Amino acid sequence: MGNKAVKQAKSKLPRRRSGTENSTNYESTVVGSEQGPYDRLQIAQYEEIGLLKVRHDLFVVALDIGTSSSGYAISRYDAYKRDPLQISTFGWNSRTDGFQHFKTLSAVLLTPQGERHSIGYDAEYYYINTLQEAEREKWFYFQNFKMRLYDQKISRDLMLHDVKGKPQKALKIFSCIIQGLREDFTARLTDQIPNFGAGPVDHDIHWVITVPAIWDEKAKQFMRVAAKEAGILSDKLSIALEPEAAALYCRYLPVEKLLGVTKDEEAPKLKTFSPGAEYLIVDLGGGTVDITAHRILPGGALQEIMAASGGNWGSLAINEEFLKFVGELTEPSIMQTVKDTHPDDFLSFMSAFENKKRTFSKDDERIILQVPQSIRDVMCEKLGKSVESHIEEIERTQDVKFQRDKMYIYNEAFTKLLKETIDKIILHVIEVIESGKLKIDSIVLVGGFAECDLLKYTFRASFPDKRILVPEDPVLAVLKGAVLCGRNPQVLQSRVCRYTYGISTTVDFDEKKFPSDKKIRLGDRILARDIFNIHIKAHETVRIGQKGKPKKYYLNRDDQNQLDLEIYATKSTNPVFTTDNGVVYLGTLVINVPKSEAQDNASRYFSVSFQLDGTEMEVEAIDSTTNKSTGVKFDFIG
Repeated sequence: MGNKAVKQAKSKLPRRRSGTENSTNYESTVVGSEQGPYDRLQIAQYEEIGLLKVRHDLFVVALDIGTSSSGYAISRYDAYKRDPLQISTFGWNSRTDGFQHFKTLSAVLLTPQGERHSIGYDAEYYYINTLQEAEREKWFYFQNFKMRLYDQKISRDLMLHDVKGKPQKALKIFSCIIQGLREDFTARLTDQIPNFGAGPVDHDIHWVITVPAIWDEKAKQFMRVAAKEAGILSDKLSIALEPEAAALYCRYLPVEKLLGVTKDEEAPKLKTFSPGAEYLIVDLGGGTVDITAHRILPGGALQEIMAASGGNWGSLAINEEFLKFVGELTEPSIMQTVKDTHPDDFLSFMSAFENKKRTFSKDDERIILQVPQSIRDVMCEKLGKSVESHIEEIERTQDVKFQRDKMYIYNEAFTKLLKETIDKIILHVIEVIESGKLKIDSIVLVGGFAECDLLKYTFRASFPDKRILVPEDPVLAVLKGAVLCGRNPQVLQSRVCRYTYGISTTVDFDEKKFPSDKKIRLGDRILARDIFNIHIKAHETVRIGQKGKPKKYYLNRDDQNQLDLEIYATKSTNPVFTTDNGVVYLGTLVINVPKSEAQDNASRYFSVSFQLDGTEMEVEAIDSTTNKSTGVKFDFIG
């Protein structure tokens, strides 16, 4: 494609978004190909590059559905071959706060009929600026909904409630935001390439969706089902764990793009990502903090050396502390009233706090927030006096000052707001390093909260013997790393299991081993029920793609056409019963039982083995009559 065509393609790009400073020019990686106009790559799915296999679908598109923000990144295969870091991302303009952001808002707006209207900043703007207050009661606006998959029992019928308390199915909300990002990518691509026709066919694109490493199999399957409902083919989708994606991205970065590396440390001297090195990666997102550790293997592959851990200590926890702080200063219900009656000003106020939170330094005397007039009016009405006089009466002038349209929060008070959450993260990292006896010399901080100056200072003060590294664009590390995970599906060679996985079964009853309430009779046999038959143990290192030891499960009836096996998980390494404390039912494994004349069902069994395929659990069932694998289906979400 010539320069004229490229310029024409550029002119068609939507004005509301543009390439970010840290992303490769999209036209150079998609339109400006040495192949010229769009031409499908007629090649096998993988090719060998070094010691790692590389997936070379024409496009790899990563979707990062975050708690507070979401976005996508793109890699084209021919650009990847020239430079793996030729990854395209886009800025997203918010008409609410007037800023351009690396990612859009994790928000979904549905019509009163439950149809998707818009996502992201477009959804936010339409909801608070276009809809009248009475109309908002009928529409559905969802924001910050990802954390529900962390602390709720997940099923297809899991409900989410919007900002007004109205319910919709969680599966629908997640599929809406995935579909919105998918359509944005497709529209952008077809706008840029006039002869692209209807856009890339499904088999030209491999999709990657990121999830926290601390999510279980239910949550991963939920995201896979949501992606399918959004139009993404299951066999063209992989799940990437957020800290692993970020770690892979940091390994590709030049040394000068890792903040925390001193000027005298040249690339050959930096051992963080050399073979044999061990490092901790801390993904500081909006909702959760994910922590894991890797060892670099010869040839560039990774080995996980501890089970992923973390908790809900993301930056949104600080937002909650801030709202409590304002409530303590004034009246507890004030900010909820503002949120209900003046949602535009509430969001603008919280956005300003978000920016201050990330840039605040321990040496700052104070931070200054613009307070919309509507918020001051609500405060004065609730208090029955001016905010200034109220602050003096409660003797909090050492913490905060209100003056006209400004709120001044002094250093000690603002530090306290951030410190509780930061301290929880620091304490957990200390526990991880000490309990695992890891030989960690570097800690890599990624995610939006990694931009917080106070957090970086606290890490360096708490771990003076460790190198604290932060990529120059930490908010995009997971997103760009997910693209690299899509290109390098075998980069992680082994994983440490977080849980013990097993199947509920029966065994011959032994009164010396089992309590009487586990005794059942089946025909002429006395059995013990609810036995946790272990397939994979917690804290066990499992090689990716390697099958575990197979275990036999027999049929019960001659007319049986499927075998249903209940799968359980626990953090305990030696569970006995599936009813033990801490054991969680994950779902049902359904094995298809084809008809057979070679063997009656009384002696027929299936050898079942578990294996980790990338980031997800896979199961194989071998039929004893044919010695061949048969159809297996997971159902973790009902």
